[in-house]
Amino acid sequence: MDTVRALQQVFIFKDVPERVLEIVASAAEEISVSPGETLFSPGDRPNALFIIRSGTLRVTPEGEQTRSIMFGTGETIGEMPLLDGGTAAATVTALERVDLFALRGGKLATVLASHPEAGYELYRAIASSLARRLRRAVGVIIAKERPGA
Repeated sequence: MDTVRALQQVFIFKDVPERVLEIVASAAEEISVSPGETLFSPGDRPNALFIIRSGTLRVTPEGEQTRSIMFGTGETIGEMPLLDGGTAAATVTALERVDLFALRGGKLATVLASHPEAGYELYRAIASSLARRLRRAVGVIIAKERPGA
């Protein structure tokens, strides 16, 4: 399966036109993570969007009282550090072999510099994905704060 077809299978890119995905695909780097290997940890600056092609990653937010979250095929991680250049707030570890595409900030910026319309479409898709996640998180917080929850 070529890179564009693989990106089309990812939820975050479902509404991104194929012509834009062709541009984005040119910046994608294929990487694999071995079982037990850490992709990044709190304080790291991954500056990349990681797209899970196959396998499962455990994301453990910093702090003792937090629960791990599993991310699998078709999901993405690393959006916030890619957008703001900030540090990771979680440890991301492979539970099994994980194959990913990495869209690294520098390479992506170079590719998108000559295609500003593609950059707009891509970053709009990322922002929409983050907005959906934030709405879900707020819903969970509200539900926990309700009496009897």
